[in-house]
Amino acid sequence: MCIDKDQWLGTLTGLKCGLLLSPLPVNNYLLNHYPYRKLIVPFGTVQSKENTYTSHQITTIIRPTNTSFSCQYFVFILNDRLKILQSTDSPTGWLYLALLHAMTSHPLPDEYTGMTGMERAFQLLNSAGSYSDQPFDKLSLHILSQIASISPKVNYYPEKTTYMEQVDWSSNGLPYSMQHFGYYFIAKKRIESSQLFNFMYPSISLNKMPELFEGKIYNEILLAKLYWDYRDSYNPTARLSVEMETDILPTTSTKLYCSSSEYCSHVTNYNAVCLVDDLYNNGYVDLRDCSKQHWLPLSQWLTDENNLKNIWIGLLKMVDCIKTETGEKHMDNVKRFESLLDFLHYISDKRKINPFYLQMLKTALKVSSISLRSVEFPAFESYEHIEKTDIDDLFASFLTDHTSSQRRQITAEIRHSFECGARFQDDDYLLTNDEIIEINAQLRSRRANIKLRAFLQVIQRLICSVSIEQFHAQVPYYPQKFAREIGKNHHEIRIKPIERPIDPILLRAAENKFHDYNSEDLNQTIFVRRSDQKNEFPQEIFSSITKQNNDLSEIMNYFKNQLSQSWKKFLSDNEYEEGYCSLKKIIEILHSYRKESVCFWNELLSSIKLSNDQLLETGLILRMTPTTLIPLLQQKDSSRSLLTEDQCTILGGIIVNWTLEQQIERILYFAIHKKWEDFKKEISHTPHSIWKPSEHISWLILELEMNITIREIQIEVAQHMIQSNINTDDSTIRLF
Repeated sequence: MCIDKDQWLGTLTGLKCGLLLSPLPVNNYLLNHYPYRKLIVPFGTVQSKENTYTSHQITTIIRPTNTSFSCQYFVFILNDRLKILQSTDSPTGWLYLALLHAMTSHPLPDEYTGMTGMERAFQLLNSAGSYSDQPFDKLSLHILSQIASISPKVNYYPEKTTYMEQVDWSSNGLPYSMQHFGYYFIAKKRIESSQLFNFMYPSISLNKMPELFEGKIYNEILLAKLYWDYRDSYNPTARLSVEMETDILPTTSTKLYCSSSEYCSHVTNYNAVCLVDDLYNNGYVDLRDCSKQHWLPLSQWLTDENNLKNIWIGLLKMVDCIKTETGEKHMDNVKRFESLLDFLHYISDKRKINPFYLQMLKTALKVSSISLRSVEFPAFESYEHIEKTDIDDLFASFLTDHTSSQRRQITAEIRHSFECGARFQDDDYLLTNDEIIEINAQLRSRRANIKLRAFLQVIQRLICSVSIEQFHAQVPYYPQKFAREIGKNHHEIRIKPIERPIDPILLRAAENKFHDYNSEDLNQTIFVRRSDQKNEFPQEIFSSITKQNNDLSEIMNYFKNQLSQSWKKFLSDNEYEEGYCSLKKIIEILHSYRKESVCFWNELLSSIKLSNDQLLETGLILRMTPTTLIPLLQQKDSSRSLLTEDQCTILGGIIVNWTLEQQIERILYFAIHKKWEDFKKEISHTPHSIWKPSEHISWLILELEMNITIREIQIEVAQHMIQSNINTDDSTIRLF
């Protein structure tokens, strides 16, 4: 390896501590993908600060001086095929790599990975590489504490209330949108999971949970709430797992909404009541003329001022107006008024409305013999004490200070004015002006009450003289039902289905690779005649024995003949030696695979982007990168799969090609470095010769991620163990 002249990675932008190494060319050969480039990064406290000249923060690493970690380094490999950095140290290396991605993150995707640093950090933290089968050591705990501290500190203000949410965003140059509320939860979860193994490792279990996670710095309840508030703004990759989201859901019992009971009764035949004895029996009434009022919105009829006592006469006047209309307008208004009556009937129980009054209105509308043209409607104004229609109670309050003769004179004059409908004048000047005004007001009120009651009695006789219309059909009532939304279904934006078919030629080629056994064999052995063969049997090995004349001559001759025959057979078997394809031929095969893989990949992306271009540009759906698309092949629920069957086939063909490319690159590496034993071992294996990649996707992904070829004997052992111990079809055993 050598120091690369170009230290630009295309990711971890702004990181000032690190050294990029590239492989040296050997014998004028330089492979593009293997061996991998490597990045060396020192361990320390990762800090960032705002760069005033660019829109990206500067990230530095502060090395510890007095600890055992001062000489700690991490090595990461650059997988140019998957476009990711991978750690050679698990899980500590994976955690540190996640920290570096998180601290160098920007709202725009990285050039190399195709995703933001925050998305890659969550991808790493959610991967199996970040899990541990033993308690984390001090180094890993230190890294996880740094990851958790990226989440802003939150609390309520004042602390013991919930009036105000206080979020202390870090001013370290990291954009606020990159200070994810979930870092704290995922770091704490990783530590808790590792501490389950404390009983197995008593020496390591002495490392306690960092103070950061004791709940004194972070209000976890508020932090969980804010995570859910901001969750929909995160790319699906930068979210907690479904299990973790379920864990941080509010545990307090929330009373779900329950709709009130059904408003309207199923009874349609109501008892008759008298207007003047019930609805307009007494009290105050403010008659409202709603004859010209539009029936919508219906909410206007729910206000207190529009109670039935105030609007019933106005609705009756609306009926009179409708009946005088003709043509289509008449039919439309009839339907509208009936709909209004149905609504009032529907809410009659809640509004304490006697439905019989609504039936009277419906009867006045439907029966043509009922005419209101000859009936004078009362004034639409306010009425007080509508039960008072005489003046007997007026005299007591005005005649207390007068003589009996004066009282008789005033009473007679008031009665005369009331009966004649005239204004009371007090010609004898026995009363004050205020008393005269009050008496005239009371006279007007009593006369209005008489007219109102007379009108109501006439209307009662008119309507009740015919058969009352019934509400023959009830308004259907469907109680509302509500359920708590499941976290995994919340605000899920789906990839739109493909609108054009996949190229049939490419699809057929991918099917042959993904759904069939591999028939291509790089081990095309060529036999070459040896030039240094010695055909004569070395008789001299028996020379000393043949001169002796003893009884063992027969035995000696027997072995001599046997050895001579074996020698001849040995010479015939070794007359040729094995030869393999030239490097030029192998490189040609590698280039053909790479070209086909590029065609597959471009076709896959085109089919997805065609209907989802805007969603991809805004980052609302998964990034179109290998590490985000490959896991989609393992989705068991086809109904929720983001890819179509043809797209999965193309993706499967890509992975198969990539595994074959990796094997050829290893073969070339051994050949270039003249490691012929390793070369023969590698080229002698034919990938996927006895198993179909589509039936063992996890094995295929394992080959790609680990850059290995699963041997036939390993498959046979795995299948034997699966068949004998496990009944499921999708089980995988790792033998590496």
